Amino acid sequence: KALFALAILVIEFMIIESLAYIPYYFVDILKPDRTIEFIIEVAGGTIATIVALLLSPFVLGFFRIFYSDDRDYSLNDVMYYFSTFGKYTKAIKFVLGFVLRMILPVVVYFLLPASIFAVAKIINNGDSLENGIKILIIALAITSTVLVLRHSIRYFVSILLLCENECEKTSYYFTTSKEIMRHHEKDVVKLILSFFWWILSSITGLPALYVIPYISQAMCLS
Repeated sequence: KALFALAILVIEFMIIESLAYIPYYFVDILKPDRTIEFIIEVAGGTIATIVALLLSPFVLGFFRIFYSDDRDYSLNDVMYYFSTFGKYTKAIKFVLGFVLRMILPVVVYFLLPASIFAVAKIINNGDSLENGIKILIIALAITSTVLVLRHSIRYFVSILLLCENECEKTSYYFTTSKEIMRHHEKDVVKLILSFFWWILSSITGLPALYVIPYISQAMCLS
């Protein structure tokens, strides 16, 4: 059942990836000018993004099947947020809230190294950057990545809070998750790092069929 649930997610991502690729197919066939090419690519990306949002409740349903360890889950749990209009809209609102909370820190934290890179390119008139500036940008990029991961950990529990009680306001899940994670950030980092070699093994493809459900169950139980 865990594999069937994972298959549903894989199909979802394949649909989204196909939609994202279609514009480039038309660009190769039609060979339009730069303006039309840009419009086609933006339109295709917009459609893929909308479809990703509309199908996103599948991801919440995937975690829902692993959340409760005192009952036998069924594949209906993957479809849970599609069962009624109210549950579906609740899931969409949650996903939008989650994504917006992720976008802002990415923009803020990566703005500094990006700005330094742009200024350095202007100063060097497009020539290669000095080694010192390169090192600074790399260091800032690494720091920014760590800060983004640190920020995202705050909302580690929010999905499970939704699975546990869907009657609260959307903001409740994120606020409560931040409160809980304030005391457990190190534990979550240890948990994620403990799966490092498992995740690395998934690069070959097949192990992911075991690793993804296994990690999902471990996260829910933690």
